Amino acid sequence: MTRPYFEIANPEIPHIMEGLPRGLRVLDVGCGSGVHGAELHLVHGHRVVGVDLSASSIEKAKTRLAEAYVADVTRPEAYPFRGQQFDVILFSDMLEHLTDPLDVLVRHYGLLSPGGQILVSLPNVAIWNVRMALLLGQFEYGDTGTLDRTHMRFFTRRSFRRLLSEGGLTVTRNRITPGILRPFVPLIKRVYGTGSGTAQQGDSSSIMDSGPYRFYMQFLYPLERWICGLWPGLLAFQFVILGRPASFARLSDESSVDHVPSDLAALESLSAK
Repeated sequence: MTRPYFEIANPEIPHIMEGLPRGLRVLDVGCGSGVHGAELHLVHGHRVVGVDLSASSIEKAKTRLAEAYVADVTRPEAYPFRGQQFDVILFSDMLEHLTDPLDVLVRHYGLLSPGGQILVSLPNVAIWNVRMALLLGQFEYGDTGTLDRTHMRFFTRRSFRRLLSEGGLTVTRNRITPGILRPFVPLIKRVYGTGSGTAQQGDSSSIMDSGPYRFYMQFLYPLERWICGLWPGLLAFQFVILGRPASFARLSDESSVDHVPSDLAALESLSAK
């Protein structure tokens, strides 16, 4: 039986872009069904192009984004829109699904327009609930969340910073998504999916549109985020940064296409989160 798939957009992605010009050209790498691109267009008027390996996800993304293509994100040199450049390239919770996230990250720098920026969001494996589980001798994968069974790499705050440094990224802005209540979202999804028949209706954005979620975002989320900011290494669910590449040194001829693992199995299940 196929498990219900409910989309919850990361609110810190549009937040971290506040103050930037409107109408930027954004490439959403591993866009899934386009929920983040839709938010960026709604909030900031950005023109978002999405790429993802899942054909079914791209079909939905085409209804939300300016353009959407089925493509292997480990081979950006083979994208069908080769020659386009972007003001922002977004990697939203997808690098952890790859065997070599650094290589994939750096390969996309050549698609940036002059002065362009990279936006990365990654889950925090050192969040409190994972630490507690480890203390009890448990490390169990799930359908969603920090220990999503399709994750191939795991990041703490320190290892995320190391990834950015090795990628030659100078961080210009950083934010977190709070993680006090977020670990309970898989349970909420499970309960919600068996409730009013929403899952059968295919309305994957229904949680975001619900009254309880809107109440949480308006009244509880700001307080939760402030508390988590006191100890982000323990309480943050995701780390989100905006940064500029210091150089394109790794985009040399030595970095051949054959060097990149395809990661097809991981990417096929990425959009099913």
